[in-house]
Amino acid sequence: MQFPSLQQIAKALGGEVSGNQVIAPGPGHSAGDRSLSIKIDPNHPDGFVVNSFAKDDPIKCKDYIREKAGLPAFKPNGKGNGRSHRADAAAISAALASAMTAAEREPPAKSSSIVATYDYTSDKGELLYQVVRLEPKSFRQRRPDGRGGWVWSVKDCKRVPYRLSDLLKYPDGCVFICEGEKDADRVAALDHCATTVACGDWTEDCIKALAGRDALILEDNDDAGRKKAYDAAQALHGVAKTVRVVRLPGLPEKGDVSDWLDADAGNATKLADVCFDAPLWIPTAESPPTAPDTPPATPLPPLRWVDMSNWDNEPIPEREWAILNRVPLRQAGLFSGEGGTGKSIIELTKNVAHVTGKDWLGSMPEQGPAIYVGAEDDEKELHIRIAAIASHYGVTFEELIAGGLHVLCLLGQDATLCAATGKSGKVEVTGLYRQLYEAAGDIKPKNISIDTLSRAFAGSEIDRVQVYGFATHMQALAIVAGGSVTVLSHPSLQGISSGSGISGSTAWHGAFRFRQYLKGVKAEDGEQPDSDLRELQFKKNQYGPTGETVVVRYENGLFVPVDGMTTLERAAQDQGDDELFLSTLDQFELQGRHVSDKVNANNYAPAMFSKANGLTRARFAAAMDRLFAANKIHVGTYGRPSRQCYKITRGGRQ
Repeated sequence: MQFPSLQQIAKALGGEVSGNQVIAPGPGHSAGDRSLSIKIDPNHPDGFVVNSFAKDDPIKCKDYIREKAGLPAFKPNGKGNGRSHRADAAAISAALASAMTAAEREPPAKSSSIVATYDYTSDKGELLYQVVRLEPKSFRQRRPDGRGGWVWSVKDCKRVPYRLSDLLKYPDGCVFICEGEKDADRVAALDHCATTVACGDWTEDCIKALAGRDALILEDNDDAGRKKAYDAAQALHGVAKTVRVVRLPGLPEKGDVSDWLDADAGNATKLADVCFDAPLWIPTAESPPTAPDTPPATPLPPLRWVDMSNWDNEPIPEREWAILNRVPLRQAGLFSGEGGTGKSIIELTKNVAHVTGKDWLGSMPEQGPAIYVGAEDDEKELHIRIAAIASHYGVTFEELIAGGLHVLCLLGQDATLCAATGKSGKVEVTGLYRQLYEAAGDIKPKNISIDTLSRAFAGSEIDRVQVYGFATHMQALAIVAGGSVTVLSHPSLQGISSGSGISGSTAWHGAFRFRQYLKGVKAEDGEQPDSDLRELQFKKNQYGPTGETVVVRYENGLFVPVDGMTTLERAAQDQGDDELFLSTLDQFELQGRHVSDKVNANNYAPAMFSKANGLTRARFAAAMDRLFAANKIHVGTYGRPSRQCYKITRGGRQ
């Protein structure tokens, strides 16, 4: 059997929990006294260790605790060596639990008076239980017994948050979470939605009642208050929409929100702003805080200047690239393009090229692991896309896994890596970012793909400070990885019309060390036509050549370079010439006019078509060559078998 909890012991002795101990009235002291400290220690002969700050006799203190807990009096072991019997764990547990239950149901002593009651009601407004404040100051809970009296225990009673009716009335409102009912009433009087839970007990029903809300936890300025705020944040994280733990500025030691409001009449109008200025709370493996943050006691270290003293004697280092002259190592970049143009496929192809050491759009990426974080497609779609890419490169998924390809699918989940908090707009990282940062340090990928910006950044894309804040965190990710970070994004309408490919502030161009833009052929009405051509523009390269353009065509599930083309306009023109050649060929066939591929023939197709449609003979000749190469036309025969003639015919040769 386990020892009872510290909370159970505190109730049995009329004290309270503080850290890893119970502080309670010492023997002969008043109910408000807290001079006696008790720590559970199953290895101690008595099962517990006591300390009296009032210098009370330790033997009397132990006897006092045994009496209160219903334990047998101290007895030597009978062997004359002065050692005592170790208390039986089961006996201690049972006795303390029994004492606790009895204390729970026992009405307050006659020396105590009720000074305030706080009703906890159901969703129908029925009284479930009360929290009662007593003088001398202490708190008890009771529930109606159904006969006009009270049972001084809420054990097995349905638990609800305080002021449940307000929560139901404003289902989408942010909620201020206070340590106690008095503070919740005070905040609610300011027309805010406020609540607390009895005894700090966050049951499943209490947690669910705050699902999807912005939770603002008002921390009291003492260790107990910090512990309760931490427990509330732990309970609500992942259920509430957002969680903030608020340390009110200028709050005195042991002060609460009511003290803060009393200190300055103007604080009432500032409360909401102060709360939303607090950073988003992120769970950590650390213990709950025990004291407010304080400025460092030691002076700041001196600035670390770059040591250039030996540079005259050292060789000039070479720049390091994730992809030569396109993507530098340990830098973050932006890859923008309209939805549906193929950014994700091109980025996945780049990651597979990194892992396999294969060509990517005419360049050779550094070989090594790669991470793709996607929040726009499900696992099935990712499987389809990567399978097409793997087939193109002639590799298996087993080889991709062995090479270090890591894919994280966050569709339908919170993919936020960084979020702007408070009025200052300071960009803070999330727990997901910390996980990715740790993984990047372990895996050391050559590239990390973040798909997309709108899912990863919870901030303003037109705020320069926030843009640079987000870019800084992406830069830190690239540094710990020792590779590149590529953030995929969608341009604004202005970015599309101007050709810049950015969204919001121009800081997006300045904040990243490399930037790429993918676009397609646009019809006059602004819609994406049925074209497989795209143009990938390398808009910025901080350390290498800029202005490079690669034209790609969608084939077999991925994009491949179009040989010999340097601009999208040329590729689109060639495609139009090909279509005109075929349509003119169809027209001639209907008229019974046959054309030849022989340049000296009287019916040479490029010459005949040029006369009919005005396009130059050279462009029709180039179109004919492309169509032959693509097996879209061939040389067929017509006429009598004894005297066959030759003509250009639609379709590939069978």
